[in-house]
Amino acid sequence: MTSTRLTGREALNRVLASELAVNRRAVVMGETVRLAGSSGVLHGLYDRFGPSQVIETPVSENGIFGAALGLALAGFRPIVEIYSADFLLVVANEIIGDMCKWRQQQARPGPMPIVIRGCMGPNAKGGLGPEHSQSMEPYFHHAPGLVIVTPGTPRDMAGLLRASLRSPDPVLFFEHRRVYDLADEIPDDESFIIELGRAEVVREGKDVTLVAWGWMRSEAEIASSVLDAEGISVELIDPRTIAPMDHEAIRRSVARTAQLVVAEEAPRTGGVGAEVLARAVESAARPIRVARVSMPDAIHPYSASMERLFIPNANTIADAVRRLVSSARSAPPVLAR
Repeated sequence: MTSTRLTGREALNRVLASELAVNRRAVVMGETVRLAGSSGVLHGLYDRFGPSQVIETPVSENGIFGAALGLALAGFRPIVEIYSADFLLVVANEIIGDMCKWRQQQARPGPMPIVIRGCMGPNAKGGLGPEHSQSMEPYFHHAPGLVIVTPGTPRDMAGLLRASLRSPDPVLFFEHRRVYDLADEIPDDESFIIELGRAEVVREGKDVTLVAWGWMRSEAEIASSVLDAEGISVELIDPRTIAPMDHEAIRRSVARTAQLVVAEEAPRTGGVGAEVLARAVESAARPIRVARVSMPDAIHPYSASMERLFIPNANTIADAVRRLVSSARSAPPVLAR
């Protein structure tokens, strides 16, 4: 299979262009989509496909999502770009109360084929502040019927977006700003798809299981390499999708290592990491040790220098793994009763 080296932006653009070309009922909609969208992903799509498939909208999230809901019910495939994923809170009712529930309330449930794309997280320079840097997956993780995708590489962006465009369920597709700038070999085959709900074992190991997604995958890869040089063998798992989460892949790994660390770029309380640890403890057949790495329960800072101290990185992840491994002989393990 041939491949092309593309950035995250380019990989997403290529998948969207392919979908618009073969599916005339697929429509991209959102603010500034005529001008490539908020992060440059949509470059050239308006000129190629025109206003019937690339729809410029007013600055009204409620209006955009209401229109997308109607289009989906009418048999279209709306692909909504929200300017920043933080603004999804404005339309939480449309997503959770309508998109996730309406079709389940009908005598004959049907599809709700909406894909919502949103950039999130800080960029490499920092300074975006508390209203444009949040990780939004914990807010929506509690909603039944919603698929939540968190790709950590350009290759995963391409394969998971194409899978999302085949899903009958509403999908939140979160694009981390720093993953946009990574580059990867992307298969040229337009049938290339990565299955939703299937984790990737990024590297195999025997001492400790490390789970990370989105940008944290990159930081976890660095941490794993450092720890390997120190004699700590890390098995790194990227779940790729938060909902559905491949808990079985994590369970199998923890059954071998008996130690689990979760790294997430979100506040500690109520995070997805807590759910990963809880499921692992509940399903463990023997005592396991667990730890998590997260942001503090505080508002995201504006200052780039403060932000570097605020967000987990390879060093903080490696330190958490070291502490867990070193305490293995002195601390009692955790086991659900």
